[in-house]
Amino acid sequence: MAAEQPSHPNHLDPSELGTKEYRDSDADSDGGEDDHGGEEEESITERPLDPSELESWFDDVGAPAKTLAFLTDISFPLSAEYLAEHARNSNNGEHGHQATHAGLPTVLDLGTGNGSALFSLRLEGGYKGDMLGVDYSSQSIELARRLGRQYLNSSATASSSAELSVDDAASEKPGDIAFETLDLIQDDPASQPWWPKAGGFDLVLDKGTFDAISLSSSTIHDPASNNERRACELYPAKAARMVKPGGFLLITSCNWTEDEVIRWFTRPGLEQHDSVRLEIYGRIKYPVFEFAGQKGQGVASVCFRRLEEIY
Repeated sequence: MAAEQPSHPNHLDPSELGTKEYRDSDADSDGGEDDHGGEEEESITERPLDPSELESWFDDVGAPAKTLAFLTDISFPLSAEYLAEHARNSNNGEHGHQATHAGLPTVLDLGTGNGSALFSLRLEGGYKGDMLGVDYSSQSIELARRLGRQYLNSSATASSSAELSVDDAASEKPGDIAFETLDLIQDDPASQPWWPKAGGFDLVLDKGTFDAISLSSSTIHDPASNNERRACELYPAKAARMVKPGGFLLITSCNWTEDEVIRWFTRPGLEQHDSVRLEIYGRIKYPVFEFAGQKGQGVASVCFRRLEEIY
């Protein structure tokens, strides 16, 4: 009898890019250690924060700008403009398209690095809800926290590109931006003190974290099969569980094609979690290249929506 074929794409070969040591060295090159003591800390907090200066993830294809445009488009249910339009329709007695989330959308950034994605969403995207960036590199978290203190200084004068009226939900006092160390494979997010009472986040971002985990040689014991499994096999279900039902998961990858990302995150049951289902909500388009008669994108971004749990 032929061996059962896995429902996921073939594994990538392990690489040092999937190691914690590489992640820490990347954090050093992105922000560096403070070589000037208190003087450097003071200069950091005095300069207004420009998120575009921090971008380091797939910026060669414009991924940060394209992601921001996708998440702030008036058609995206969590965008400030969408929420403002819904609020105006509600005030006018029009029902229209029902908003998915009440209040201010919460955001979780997986493998946050320097935190640039969160700063961009807050300063340029009009996202005012609580934001959390997690990373298993403590050096990355320290860097993001230092930049966060810079944000607190610049936020007093920075204006959002998607400002709303005082009657809109998104005009409420902005939520916190926090950064915490978390091992996305070994740790249980739901046991952390910051885990939302709502049971997940409205928007979860992955900007190459799945890529790094896919390149890791780490294996995890799976009690269900009593086998050792690559960490990337368990990650999609864990990421989906961090999304509130009805919320969104945006995966950006340079190692997997668009179709492969979809196969990883929509395969049946998402590895033993039968109540978790993701559906494709949308895609971000990038420049297309052609090689040996084949066309493709150097980066793939797929946005999924978590369906209500099925029992």
